[in-house]
Formats: sequence, structure tokens, C-alpha cells
Amino acid sequence: MSVYRRDSRYAVAILTLTLSVAAHVAWAAAPDPQAIEEVRAGKRPVAQASWWGFQPEESTAALQAAIDSGAKKVVVEKMPSPWIVDTLRLAGDQELFFEPGAEVLAKKGAFHGSADSLFSAAGKQNIKLIGPGATLRMRRADYDGPDYKHAEWRHVLKFHGCTGITIEGLTLAESGGDGIYLGAGPGGAPCKDVVIRDVVCDRNYRQGISVISAENLLIERCVLKDTAGTPPAAGIDFEPNAARERLVNCVMRDCTIENNQGYALHIYAPNLDATSEPLSIRVENCITRGANARSASIVVSSGPKGPLKGLIELINCRFEDTGTTAITINSTTPRGVRLRMVDCTLADPAEESKVAAPITLQTRPDSLEPLGGIEFAGVTIRERIDRPLIKYNDPAGVALADVTGSITVERGGQRHEFRLDEPTLARLIPLDPATRIPRWPLAKTPLAVAPPSVFAGGKLPSLRVRGDALFLVPARQGETVSLRLASQAVGRGGGQATPVRIVGPSGKQVKRLSVEFLQEAEAEFTAAETGVYRVECEPGSHTVRVASGSHAPLIASDSGPIHLLNSAGEFYFLVPAGVKEFAVRFWGEGDLERVSAAVFGPSGTQVWKQDDITTAQSCQIQRKDTARDEVWRLKLSRSKIGVLEDHHVEMRGIPTILGFRPDGLLAPAPR
Repeated sequence: MSVYRRDSRYAVAILTLTLSVAAHVAWAAAPDPQAIEEVRAGKRPVAQASWWGFQPEESTAALQAAIDSGAKKVVVEKMPSPWIVDTLRLAGDQELFFEPGAEVLAKKGAFHGSADSLFSAAGKQNIKLIGPGATLRMRRADYDGPDYKHAEWRHVLKFHGCTGITIEGLTLAESGGDGIYLGAGPGGAPCKDVVIRDVVCDRNYRQGISVISAENLLIERCVLKDTAGTPPAAGIDFEPNAARERLVNCVMRDCTIENNQGYALHIYAPNLDATSEPLSIRVENCITRGANARSASIVVSSGPKGPLKGLIELINCRFEDTGTTAITINSTTPRGVRLRMVDCTLADPAEESKVAAPITLQTRPDSLEPLGGIEFAGVTIRERIDRPLIKYNDPAGVALADVTGSITVERGGQRHEFRLDEPTLARLIPLDPATRIPRWPLAKTPLAVAPPSVFAGGKLPSLRVRGDALFLVPARQGETVSLRLASQAVGRGGGQATPVRIVGPSGKQVKRLSVEFLQEAEAEFTAAETGVYRVECEPGSHTVRVASGSHAPLIASDSGPIHLLNSAGEFYFLVPAGVKEFAVRFWGEGDLERVSAAVFGPSGTQVWKQDDITTAQSCQIQRKDTARDEVWRLKLSRSKIGVLEDHHVEMRGIPTILGFRPDGLLAPAPR
């Protein structure tokens, strides 16, 4: 018999179970009242967790009591079997030290709450979790099964608004969410003064580490690997939820990020704006490899309150072997956050794709400012295939500005340096001439039904819309209008109800309702006046569609594209009289989400066609005869390669309105 106790006062109970031909021994420890009392009295600043007992079946109460004891340091011993626990709350002003080889394991059948985490703390100070060679493990596969409600917030370590956090040496594995989550606390307080060192985040469900709001954060010598389950499925994700949150003085160095299902490094900050604290993130001496998605994705935005300020630096990093574009930079502006890539190497990015460029610059559809504020200082691309080194996907139709530096390409034994001056950028990244055609301000345009006026509904084609979905319904005074709206999921994640607002032709609200997630609901009203009614839906990251209706709706957008999901078919649009030039633009998302598109003139003749569209492509039309309205048609279909998932349609110079049929289309009303 081996005795694991170092103090003769500790009683050890030995349970012997005989199973067929083998004898298995389970260890249990009884509480030590004397030691507990000495801790309570302040005589022992360092406590052994097993003083409160250990049971191989479950030790939640014992370990929680040890944490709550007031001891400055609690040692979680290596036992012959794991510490089986349910959710635990961390204490402030305390170090939890896990002995080498110690393991804390989530209790099987527990953690049914969508935000149940292994260890959590909110508003606490001075928390240390130290454990070289120790493991905190959950049961990811269980949470993804039929016995659990789907969720992505069952983290190993969860902190809200805590100050003075140190996490060292631990392996954090198989969560139902993130290995580590750093979020805002009461009053929006960030996590401050955080050190994460020599930590391995392994096989977590959503992220290795999520940084939602943090100030003075150091992550060093960590390994973030094999994240898989639900998007973003990144190694690390910097992603504030609101403008009052912050990413200030965040440093990541000497880390390895590998074999994650999603991004290796994801910085997603469109929820921050000019009112937020300036962003500062520095990633240095890090390696990413084996990413199925991008090595690094950086997304900011310039909202109505102005662009977020700050600096993102990628210094001496190596990005290896990505499944698609290595680096995506989305919506940075010369007036906002600046991005510097210094002495970085992109090695063998997207080797299986000749259409995916190593670097992609991209705008959001609602971007209003030029894309720029980017410096490539000594960036090297090493690859074996000949293709463009930079791709510009520009759904917003804005120019490039303040993109500087140099990029060196090493290919086939040849080395060529590109100085990013204006002539070189113009050659590398030709701009779409259709973007000079302005968008039609639909929200400010009174609409009328173009003759012949036919109000006919019934079953409609399956058209799934994401984001802000706008349906237009022409109706006569006194008619009862009924649309059956259906909420549908994208991916496996949960979702919220879809708010719906119905607005009449005069701008007055007619009705409000909601469509529960994955359900259907009737949007019904009686038209108080003749004209065009707006049915405004907000499905967010999921989709809404009109399953059937008394009237045939049209799908529209006030100022940007229509965002569709898996929606092939034929659609009609009106070119109003007087329009001399217009364009129809199409694009997919990423390298795999593609669409094929064709445009047909009023005579039915095909005037434009493009297969396998990823980045924005435009059908630009000059009209000779502008005396009358014309009905045009477009067709969306699956690509020969990739998948038909997210895709977008936008009109320039004409209203962005699509109908399911050639009659009942909408035109600007006579003034």
C-alpha cells in the first residue's frame, strides 16, 4: 500500500473493489477538523485542500470549502484519481497551487447551465492559479451531445472585472467554451493586471482564450491548440461586446497557436468606437501553424460616432501553413486604429488554393471611410504558387489610403520586393469602377407599385436573409396582410428571438412582434392606407425568411447589400426611368463561400455572367434609352467550387430591391 499523506494526523480510508480478475483501489480522505480550525484561526496561511476531505466520486464541497477558508494559499494535491467537481467560485487574495500531476475534472452529468464554468470569479482581486504539470479538464464531448442545451460559455476559467490575476503552468482542456475568459465586471470594469504564462489551452470548444475587456494583460510562452466546436473556434479572440469595454496594453509574446478549427489570432473590435479607450495590442515572436482558417483576422469599424483609435502591432511573427488567406485586415481607416506588421513571415499560406491571396484587405458593407492606416514593414511571403499577393474585397466601394511599407515575395528561388507606393498598389489592387456609382438612398425614397399592379401571395421561394432584413409589401387600404415569418439557425449555435417592426407608408409604426428562435409567426395587419409597408426584421447572425403570405413581398436594403444565405434562384428588379448608369454587385465570404451570378436585360438576353464569385464583382450597365421603367432579372446559383452559404447582392444607381416575380415591382413615386 502507498500512503500519499505527508502528515500522520490524516486518516486515509482504503476502499477495495474486486472486478473480475483485477483489484482496483479508490482513495478517500476524511476531513481534518484540527487543521481546518487552525486555518480559520489564521495560524496556517497555507492549507492542503484535502484537509476538507477528498472523495473519488465528487469533492466539490471539500474543494469549495478550502477556497472559502481564508487561507492565503491552498495546495491542491496530486491524488490517485482526479478531483471530481461541479462549478467552483474563486476567492480573492489567494493562491491556488496545483501539485504537478494534479487533475481537477468536471463532474459527469453536471454543468447543465449554459454559463456553468469550472472556476469563476467576479470583482475579485489578487487571484493566483499556479500549476506546473497540473490539468483542469472539462467534458467537451458531453456538452455537445443531446443531453445538453447547446451553449458556448462553459469555460474552464472565467473572470469578470477582476484585478491582479496570475495563471501559470496549467493545462486547460476540453471546455464547453473557452480555456480562459476575461470579461467585464460590474459597471463595465475590465480585467486588469493579468498574467497568463506557460499555459496550454487544449481542445477547447470556442476559444483557447477570449479577451473581452482587459487592461495590462501579458500572455507569454503559451500554447493554444486544437480548438474546435463553435465559431470563431480561435486560438485567441480579442472581442469586446460594447463601446465601454477596452483592450488596453495587451501583450502576447513567445506563444504557439496551432491546429485550431478557426482563426489562430482574431482581433474583432467593431463594437468599439471613438468613445472607447484607444486600443493597444502587441503580438510579438509568436508562431501560428496548421490553421484551417486565417492565421490572423483583424476587424475594426468606423461607426456613427467615429473610428476607434489605437495601435495593433504584429512584430517578428511567423504565420505558417494556413488553409486559406493568411492575414485578413478588415475596415481599418487612416483616422482610426493603425496596424503595423514588422518583420513578419507568411510561409506557405493556402497552398491548396490559387485564388486565395496571402493577404486580404476587406471593407464592411457599411464602411464609409477609405481602408488604410496599414504599414507592412519588412513582411516576407514564402510560397510555391504564382498568384496575387494582396486581394482587396470591397463591398463598401471605398478607396485605399495610407497603405505603406514593403512586401517581399520568395517564390521558385526568386526574391522580389514590392514597395507599396501608389502606382504599385494600383497595379496590385485594381479598384472596381462600379463603386463610383452612388447607392440609392432607399429610406428617403417614396415608393409606388410599378404597373401592372398585382397583389398576389401564396407559397414563396426559400430566401434566407441575415443581418437587418427588410421586406416591402404593397397593399391597398382595407386589405388584410399576413406574412408567415420563419426563424432559421445558422450553424449549431443557439439564438434569440427575431424582433419585427411593421411601418406604414406614412412612416407610422403599425405593429411590433417577434419570431421565436427556430419558430414561425404570423405578421398580420390591416392596411390603413394604400402604399408600401416595411417589415423590418433583425435575425442577427441567424436568418429569417417569408415562408408564405397573402401578398408577395419584396426584399430590400436601405443603404447596403442584401445579405443572403444559401439562396439560389431568379429575382427581378426595376431600373427606373431616367437612370443612365447602374451596377449590380455580388460577393461571397472568405475563399470557400461563393456564388455564381447572371444578369438579364429587359428583353431576356443575358448581359453578364460570373462563376465562383468570392470578392466583389460588378455588372455595370450604361443605358441609352432612359425614357421608361425597365424590368431586369438576375439569377443566383451554386458555384462549381466552394459552397453556397453567405453571399451578397447590392445595387448602385438604383434601389436595392428584389422581387420574386416581374409584376408588382417598386419604383420611386412621382413627386
